[in-house]
Amino acid sequence: MNIAKISVTRPVMITMIISVFLIFGLISYFTLNLNLFPDVEIPYVTISTIYPGAGPKEIETLISKRIEEVVSTISQIDRVESYSMDGMSLVMLQFKIGKDVNLANQEVKDKVDQILHLLPKDAKRPIIQKVDFKAFPVVNLVLSGPLSPIDLYEIADRRLKYRFSQIEGVGKVDIAGGQERTIKIIFDNKTAFENSVSLPQILQVLQAHNMDIPGGYFQIKDQEFTVRMKGEFQDIESIRELEIPTFFGPKKLRQIATVSDTGKDIRRLSIYHNFTQNYRNENAVLFGIIKSADGNVVNVANSIRESLPEIESTLPQGCKLEIVKDASDFVKSTVNDTLSNVILGILITSLILFIF
Repeated sequence: MNIAKISVTRPVMITMIISVFLIFGLISYFTLNLNLFPDVEIPYVTISTIYPGAGPKEIETLISKRIEEVVSTISQIDRVESYSMDGMSLVMLQFKIGKDVNLANQEVKDKVDQILHLLPKDAKRPIIQKVDFKAFPVVNLVLSGPLSPIDLYEIADRRLKYRFSQIEGVGKVDIAGGQERTIKIIFDNKTAFENSVSLPQILQVLQAHNMDIPGGYFQIKDQEFTVRMKGEFQDIESIRELEIPTFFGPKKLRQIATVSDTGKDIRRLSIYHNFTQNYRNENAVLFGIIKSADGNVVNVANSIRESLPEIESTLPQGCKLEIVKDASDFVKSTVNDTLSNVILGILITSLILFIF
């Protein structure tokens, strides 16, 4: 009764209080980021190590166990899991809730650095990173067109990936599908044996002839010019004409091997299947747009839709970009549903007060 009495006797004060809540509510509605769930950091750190050519047993003995032993001394560890696979070791550390994930990530790096000299020399340096459960694509796009998988991948990796990364709020762009270009050099067993060809030696020759190095500088009067020795291969013919030392004297690479400009083996294939139109396309490249930590899902999706016509205008004829997933649609519908419930609650409350 005191609240009702104060409301009746002091209407100006009550109006000002309600106005304050209303103003702050409107400011929050128009300025806060729209996300489906609040930002929560779970202290999870992964350690991945690549060891090409090694089997699961060697991976477990030489890498996984040694990493487990050194990181198990870190405080507030709740669980340690390791997976030893062909050519790769994955160690996952789960810390107790409340542990600073950035501090945990740094502690793991310090511990792993202590045993780097104990790991196999042929193994890659361990990659340590904290798990970000928010690093999932908010928008997925499909690039398709009457081009080869190699050409589609070149357009996606060299042009479109950089263009999408420039959009405000975009943190990372993942690419799946297509076929990456590569130069394959295939040796016949008989030819390699007859010429006493050493594959590691040929690899060293190729590396030595495929690099750009600084060549110092020279002066003309008061001006100084830098010199760069260009040694990278410009075309496939220069690779074929490269001289390789053999037991019977130097020979052209094309005489002892087959050099071809082709694509890498496809290990990730993107297939676009539109069930509504009964359309299937296996020659497609999938883009996964991941927002930055402070990005807004709705703003990122809207910016991508606005820039899509401009980006499509730069594509070759017949190529097109289609949005196949937009996480902002569900977020916007959830916010609109919440807003409609608020408005409905206000109307019902006003009606009840008017009746009484």
